[in-house]
Amino acid sequence: MRSFVLPALALSLAATPTFLLGAGSALAASEGKFSKATVDGITKSLSADGCKLGEINSGDGFYTVSNAECADGKYNVTVDTNFKITDKKKKD
Repeated sequence: MRSFVLPALALSLAATPTFLLGAGSALAASEGKFSKATVDGITKSLSADGCKLGEINSGDGFYTVSNAECADGKYNVTVDTNFKITDKKKKD
């Protein structure tokens, strides 16, 4: 049985999409909603503010990032289409 389990595990990992194995932009990329350029722009903006990417949602002329992980807690962050942070609210 052991000889079957290890190859099966290797196969399942090989078949796992890369976005499930990565960090940061993985959550946004997993939904396939946003281009790489958009995810990279938002990630760069958040990183400059000391935060890591959470879940991205789009609005009319802006993006919201839920559960962005920052040094002092989790935040909901609003980013405009030029990837400038326009609002940052700490989650309770």
